[in-house]
Amino acid sequence: MDKTEFLTRFHLSPGPDGEDPLRPALTGHPKLRDAAVLIGLQQMEGRLNLLLTERTAEMPTHAGQIAFPGGKVDEEDATPWDTAVRESWEEIGLPASHVTRIGALPEFHTLSHFRVFPQVALITRPFTPVLSEREVARMFYAPLEDFLQPERRWHLSVGRAGTDHSVYFMPHQVWGATAAMIEQLARQLGFGQAPPGP
Repeated sequence: MDKTEFLTRFHLSPGPDGEDPLRPALTGHPKLRDAAVLIGLQQMEGRLNLLLTERTAEMPTHAGQIAFPGGKVDEEDATPWDTAVRESWEEIGLPASHVTRIGALPEFHTLSHFRVFPQVALITRPFTPVLSEREVARMFYAPLEDFLQPERRWHLSVGRAGTDHSVYFMPHQVWGATAAMIEQLARQLGFGQAPPGP
């Protein structure tokens, strides 16, 4: 999928259903913290690629997992977009001048008590990554097409926090909250829901 098709699908689709089963259990939770992530896409050789990171083993939450750059909302951040751009600069050295906002996906609650605001953006120019040694073990790109067809994704139903919700699994060892946000992006682009796993 190239940039033109992506933008057409993203803006013309009625959008995902906003699946967020933890919202009822966590809304108003005293420890709930706001965060934002950057779902960054960069066109290379005619196709879009997702920018992903692997968190270091020392991180207090989601250690070692594949994730989007992002983090907690700070007081100086006026919007979730500001958070996502700031965190991307701090984590991987992505300059704000190289990023153009496309839109956002529905907010998403995690078992680690975060309310995440996913920000979708195009990375318009190449950049030289500078990784935060504390937070990022590596950064890599994965073709967006690897995640779009339902047969490349699957989910299991898990009971947590008093409710059942789907845990998604995808190529490139992506699972959990990051996979759930990619699932929402795939639906926003008009692709079918991931089937149940084996």
